Order: sequence, then C-alpha cells, then structure tokens
Amino acid sequence: MSTDNEILRSLVREALRDALGGASGASEIAKALSGNSMPSQKPAQVVELVSLTSDAQVQSFVHRILDLAADGKTLRALRQGELVFQLTEQSKASVAETSGTTRVEKGAVTESTIRKAAESGSTLIVGRKVVVTSLARDKARDLGVTIIRESQQDNQKGSVMR
Repeated sequence: MSTDNEILRSLVREALRDALGGASGASEIAKALSGNSMPSQKPAQVVELVSLTSDAQVQSFVHRILDLAADGKTLRALRQGELVFQLTEQSKASVAETSGTTRVEKGAVTESTIRKAAESGSTLIVGRKVVVTSLARDKARDLGVTIIRESQQDNQKGSVMR
C-alpha cells in the first residue's frame, strides 16, 4: 500500500509541476500560485563606453546627450535605463587620480603638505585640533589649494580658508 501512495504522490507532484509551469520547491510554487511565476523582463540595455579625461571630451559627451534627447524614443530609452553610459577604465583611473580630498586629523599642516596637495589636486580637510601654519596658509593661497576646517559638529564641513 505504501508504494501505491508514493506513486500517487509522485503523479500529483508531476501534475502540479506541469500546471505551475515547471515550478519545484516551496518558494517557486508560492511564486507561481501568486501570479509572479514569470520573471520580470528587464529591457535590453545598450552600453556605450565614455572617455572623460579632458574638458573637450566632457563637452563632446554633453552634445551627444543633447542630440540623443532630441529624439523622443531615445529620450525614453535613456530615462528607462535602456541606454547606459559607462566610463572607460582610463577615465576611472583619471578620476581617481584627480578627484579627492586629503584629510589631516592631527598635527600641523605645513608648506610641504600644501605642496603635495597642490601636486595631486587635492582639497585639504583639517580636523578641529589641527594647526595650519601661517606659511602653509600663504602657500595654499599662492597654489590655489583649498583648506576646509571641520566645524565643532562632527562630520560637517566648516569654514574654508584661502
């Protein structure tokens, strides 16, 4: 009698699997019964690689976007994420090199610190207890390095020294 029960269970499982679109397992069956059995179809994406390492390339990219946005169908594709732009590896490396800030949490900011920040194109963010020497302040002004002192409240930018 137990073999008949197992055969019957097997037939019921097979019939349910067929009726539920091949779902097996409790989670798949639950999805099939709730009407979510069909996976949501994402629109196809077109990925366009973009190199943005100079002002001219940024300007060219902006013009490209404006040209694409002029067509309603392409504009919709842009907004729905069907047309995607990604930076080339060269652009990512360039952004990592040029963007950034240098934090100084303790000690003093000297002329050499300012020179290093100017060479890397960094903005200095200094903590509340950091001393900025007069010569460093003058050098920062000469080299165009921005020094931001954190205010008394944690993690909020305070005054900008020039």
